[in-house]
Amino acid sequence: MNLPFGIFKKDLDKSFIVDYAPIFSNLNLFEKNLIIERSKVVEYKKDDLIYKEFDPPDAFYCVITGRVRIVSGKRKNETLEYLHCGNYFGIISLLTGDSHSVNAIAANDSKILKIEKDDFQIILSHIPHLAIDLSKTLSRRLRKKDTEEKRIFESNIISIFSAVRGIGRTRYAVNLALNLKKETERNVLLLDISKKANEVCRAMDISKADNSDLPVIKLDTPFFTSKVIQSAIIKDEPSGLDILNVAHEHTDGRYTANLSALLTQLAGEYHYVVVDLLAEPDEVVYQALRQSDIVNIVTDNHIENLAKTKVLIDDLRTKINLPQDKLKIVINEKNGQDCLSVKEASGALGNKIYAALPMFWSDSHEDKAARQRLEDEYKKILRRIVREIGDVRVGLALSGGAAFGLAHVGVIKVLERENIPIDVVVGSSMGALIAAFWAVGLNSSELEKVLMEFNSPRKVFHLLLDFCFPKLSFAKGKRIKKFLHKVIGKKTFQDSHLPLRIVACNISKRSKFIFDSGSLVDAVMASIAIPGLFAPVKVNGDLLVDGGIIEPVPIATLVKMGIKKIIAVDTLPRPEHILQNYEFNQKQLEASMKQAKAKGFFAKIAYRLKVRMKNTFFPNIFDVIVNSIQTLESAVSESNCQMADVVIRPFALGTDWFEFYKIEALIEKGEEETNRALPDIKNLLKE
Repeated sequence: MNLPFGIFKKDLDKSFIVDYAPIFSNLNLFEKNLIIERSKVVEYKKDDLIYKEFDPPDAFYCVITGRVRIVSGKRKNETLEYLHCGNYFGIISLLTGDSHSVNAIAANDSKILKIEKDDFQIILSHIPHLAIDLSKTLSRRLRKKDTEEKRIFESNIISIFSAVRGIGRTRYAVNLALNLKKETERNVLLLDISKKANEVCRAMDISKADNSDLPVIKLDTPFFTSKVIQSAIIKDEPSGLDILNVAHEHTDGRYTANLSALLTQLAGEYHYVVVDLLAEPDEVVYQALRQSDIVNIVTDNHIENLAKTKVLIDDLRTKINLPQDKLKIVINEKNGQDCLSVKEASGALGNKIYAALPMFWSDSHEDKAARQRLEDEYKKILRRIVREIGDVRVGLALSGGAAFGLAHVGVIKVLERENIPIDVVVGSSMGALIAAFWAVGLNSSELEKVLMEFNSPRKVFHLLLDFCFPKLSFAKGKRIKKFLHKVIGKKTFQDSHLPLRIVACNISKRSKFIFDSGSLVDAVMASIAIPGLFAPVKVNGDLLVDGGIIEPVPIATLVKMGIKKIIAVDTLPRPEHILQNYEFNQKQLEASMKQAKAKGFFAKIAYRLKVRMKNTFFPNIFDVIVNSIQTLESAVSESNCQMADVVIRPFALGTDWFEFYKIEALIEKGEEETNRALPDIKNLLKE
C-alpha cells in the first residue's frame, strides 16, 4: 500500500512546483502536464552532493522543498548562493554544453524536481518560449574563464533612468546601492555613466583629499580587464560600496560595444551593478538598458514630467523592446500645483507604479518633525524595494485554527522583540485577522489589548452567535464585522504598513482567491467565514468562504510571490495534540470530581448539575462542523509546511477552538514555541 501513496505524493510535489515556481507558473495546462510527465522527484539528505564541479551537464533541477547550497569548486567551504523553493539550477551547463563550474549540495533534507537532459530537450522543443525565458539566466549567471575561480553565481544589473533631470534619480540610485550592500552583504558596484562622470560622487560628497580629479574610465578603452577596472574603482569605506565613474562622450557603435563588454566584465565581479544613467537617451544608454535585468524609471508626480516619462516609456518599448516585467516606475512624490496623486499618475503613465517615495529633501518641509517622518518613510519603502531586489525577503505565513490562532500574537511578540525582519505577511482564516491587524500598524501589545476585550465566555459567545435563519449559515457575522470596523476602519490593502495577502476559498469555482487590494474588512470577513457557521462573502457573484479550507497554512502564496525565506506558523491541532488534549481534559475532569466529593454533598450535586448542563450544549453542531474542517485542514497543513524553512507549531493544552477567552495562555504558548525556533530563524536570516 505504501508504493501507490508514495507515487501519489510525488505527483502532488510535481503539481505544486509546476504551479508555483516562477519559471513554470505562466505555462498553459498542456505545457505544465508535459513537464510533469517528463520529470521526476528526487530526495536528498542534508549534505548530499547533487552534482560536483566538472561533472557533465545531466539535468535541469528545481527546488521543491528544503534548500540547496551552491559552493565554489576551488574553495569548498565558500558558499556562493542558497537556493530555495522555486529556484532552478544546472541550467547553464545544459544550455551551453559545458561541465558544471560549481558544486550543488543539499543544505538540508530536500526534494528536487529533476528533468533529465534528453527530456529537457524534448520539453524545449515543445515549449520554445520557455527556452527564451531560461536563456535570460545566462545574463545573470555569468561564468568566469576556466582559469579563474567562480566567485559570483548570479549577478543582476539594475539601471536607473529618467526622462528629465533634477527629480532625484541619482539620489535614488545612491540610496538603492547603499541599501543593497547593507541588506544583502554582497558585492555591489554603483556605476556612474554621465558626461562629467561625477554625479554619483557629488551626491555622496566624495572627493580626494588633495582635490585632484577622481579616477574615470572612458568608453574608448579597447578592452577592460580586471586590473584596469580595479585601478579606477573608488571604495566608500563606511558603506563598503564600490563606485566606478564612466565618462559618456560619444554614441557610435564602438563605444556601445565597449560598454557592453564593460557591463559583462562587471557582472562577473559583482552580485549587483547599479547603473545611474544620464537623462539623455542615445544608443549607449539603450545598450545599458538592454543588458539590464531591472530598469527603474524615476520621475516625480508633476504633470509635465509625467507626460515626458510616458513618451520615454513608449520610446523604450519601441526601440529596445523592453519587457514589461523589467520596467518598474518609481515616483518621487511631492506636493504642489499640477502634481497628481499616485493613482492619477499611474493612469497618466498607463503603467502601475512600483513605488512612491516622499521627497523629504525638498525645501518645502521646514518642520523638522515632518521632515523626519518623510525621511523615515523613504527609508522604509526603499528597504522594501532593496530586499525584494536582493531576494532576501522573509515571509510570514499565519494559519487558521479559530481560537488556537491567537497564538500568532505570541509569535509576533517574539519576532518584534528580536527585530526579525518580516517583509510580507499572508494569512488564512484566523491568521488573516491577526495578519490584517498587524499589517495596519498594531504591534503585539496593542493586538493583545484589542483581543482582551473578549476575555470571558459570555463576551465571546455574544460576538460569535448572532443567530439568523439558517439558509447559508447559522450566524450573521454582523457583530464580528462591527468589531473589525472598530479596529481596521475603512483601511484598504494600500494602507497596510507591509505587503499583505489574505487567502479565501472560492466555493463557486472550487479555487483559491487571494485578496491583495480593496477593503481589509471584507477580505478578513471572507477568510474567516467558516462554512455553516458564518455566511459566505460575495465577490463578483462568487461565494467566498474560510481560506483555511483551501490553504490552511498559506505558504504556497508566499512561494508564488517569489519569497525565498519562509516562516510558517501552524496553529491547527495535530492528531497527537488532540489525543494529549483529550487525556488532559479527562484528568482535569477526574480532579474536579474528587474536589467536589471532598467538599460534601451539596458541592457534589452542584458539580453534577454543571456537568449535565455542559453536556446539554457540548458537543454541538458547531463543534462537529469546526472539528471536521480542522481535521481535514491539519492533514493538508502537514504537507504544506514542508515548503517552509521554519515551522512554528504552538498548541496550548486544555484549550478548544471556541475558547477565544483563553487569550493569555494561547499567546504565551506562541511565545514559547517561537523562542524555541529562534536559532533556526536566525540561521535562515544569515543565508
